[in-house]
Amino acid sequence: MPEPELFAAPADLTLEQVERLQTLETEAVAEFDRVMGLEQHTPADLTYTENLAGDLDRIRAELRVRATREAEAATLAQQEQQRQLAATRARVHGPEGGSGTAATAADTHTDLSVESIAQATAQGVALALFGDDKNKLALAQRNFASLSATQQHAPAPKVPERTPNAVTASIDIPGVAHGTDLPDLRALGEAFQRKAKALPVTRDGSGAPRHLVASARNTFDHTIDERTNPAVVEELWRSMLEGQGSAEALVAAGGWCAPSELKYDFFNIASAAPRMIDLPTVGVSRGGIRFPVSPAIGDVFFQAGGSSPASGFGGFAFSMSNATDPWLWSETDDQLTVTGSVNKPVLRVPCPTFSENRLECYGISLTAGNLTDDAYPEATQNFIRLLRAAYAHAINARLIGLMVTASGGANTIATAAAQAVVPRIINAAALAATDYRNRYAMGEDDVLEVVYPNWVLEVMRSDLGYKPGINDMGLYAVADAQIQGLFSARNIRAQFVSDWQVRSTTSLLGSSTVQLAWPTTVNFMLYAAGTFLHGTGLQLDLGVIRDSVLNAENDFTALWAEECHLIAQVGHASRLYTVDFNVGGNVAAGVTGVKV
Repeated sequence: MPEPELFAAPADLTLEQVERLQTLETEAVAEFDRVMGLEQHTPADLTYTENLAGDLDRIRAELRVRATREAEAATLAQQEQQRQLAATRARVHGPEGGSGTAATAADTHTDLSVESIAQATAQGVALALFGDDKNKLALAQRNFASLSATQQHAPAPKVPERTPNAVTASIDIPGVAHGTDLPDLRALGEAFQRKAKALPVTRDGSGAPRHLVASARNTFDHTIDERTNPAVVEELWRSMLEGQGSAEALVAAGGWCAPSELKYDFFNIASAAPRMIDLPTVGVSRGGIRFPVSPAIGDVFFQAGGSSPASGFGGFAFSMSNATDPWLWSETDDQLTVTGSVNKPVLRVPCPTFSENRLECYGISLTAGNLTDDAYPEATQNFIRLLRAAYAHAINARLIGLMVTASGGANTIATAAAQAVVPRIINAAALAATDYRNRYAMGEDDVLEVVYPNWVLEVMRSDLGYKPGINDMGLYAVADAQIQGLFSARNIRAQFVSDWQVRSTTSLLGSSTVQLAWPTTVNFMLYAAGTFLHGTGLQLDLGVIRDSVLNAENDFTALWAEECHLIAQVGHASRLYTVDFNVGGNVAAGVTGVKV
């Protein structure tokens, strides 16, 4: 026996005729009764019946709209006919010039209403036609009724009875029948708790479906759409203006009367993508990494008689002999070596030592209420976005802090009185780079890394803005690429990172205190490319989690995330410097016309 075809109402019911809607209603009810009559029901049957009920709600709502529109159109048409008849009657029996009793009334009464004028006109016409015959006069007054009399006898408009807003319970809620009205938030909360207790407990929330607890419906006195006749819309507007209490509300003083519109969107300007520190990154599959401590060039050449690499002096210029390495070998030494009294020294590859860095993990967890998330999901999602942004900034600040700690104490560049920002910062970086390259015998073209807080970009741009003739784009149009070019010309790669020297005692920029001047000092790190290694390990982002403990409190875990990182200094050294400056565009004393 073939499977019966499942019922599905059209998505757009406004295109269907009334007869077709009535047929769909009958078919949906019959299909619902068929499914309910089955001996056994599956979860798919429950979902299907819920969809059938939803389709029936839509079909019946459309039928009510059609019936309301038809009744309103008939009422409006009848009222329009009465107005046209009254207008025609006034044209036929109304006074043209006014005479007799009507003229006398016009002379003696100055405060006349439209209704009294119409009534007097009708009486004047009747007297002119029938004289003093009271029987004929009474008949004429019935035939020539005033506009107000016509309005009093007009049929009352048929306004559909309004069904109040309601919240009804869904299916499968223990102790609550399907379709039961939930009168208040307390009843709605109890329904949530009953449903939550009936759900299975999961460990990680994966694959958990959403369960319908209740449905809300709104009804309206009048319903219009794009198919409503413009005359009907106009009449509805007029009836609302003329309704009980509407006129007073429109002309009452003391305010706008209408309540303020409630906006549910949050203002959120936090960036979830800060200027992260840029380092070579590797995955760490276990708890950390071990790496050899790399010897520097000074360690290779140090021998007896040479200078200690830790002292920093001597370097390659030391007194050489037959006992040093490299050795100095004379003819006399060559003669003496036959007897074995002098031998050339021999270097041996040293056993390396190892250093180790272990992963450290950072995590966040956020709990939200079931009722709050269902009634106001925008609040939950906005707080999740804020938390993720703060999480990214916190990790960035932590990684930079580990690098600063590995760099040791700050080295202060000698103060240069009233020196401008750009030459001061560039010269300080060039000095540090030159010293570093010579310390480790690097090539002049070898790239070094330098790290600044992100606000240094704006400090340099501000300083350049004071100087005329910086470029052809204008006095203040200094692009980031131009500032980067000042470092690139010195074989330095500059990074300007977020979350360093801001909102702290080092720099109050971004703190609760409004800043009115740029800082006059900054720290920066300098190291050879590849000195630091960024290791990433475990990363979990479980998203929504529901468990028995939180279900009992009608809560759930809206966000749970954890990730692990490490910073390993695999290079020789990173140096931390402090440099001061003066924002104002001035240059060194005695130097003019400088173009940076």
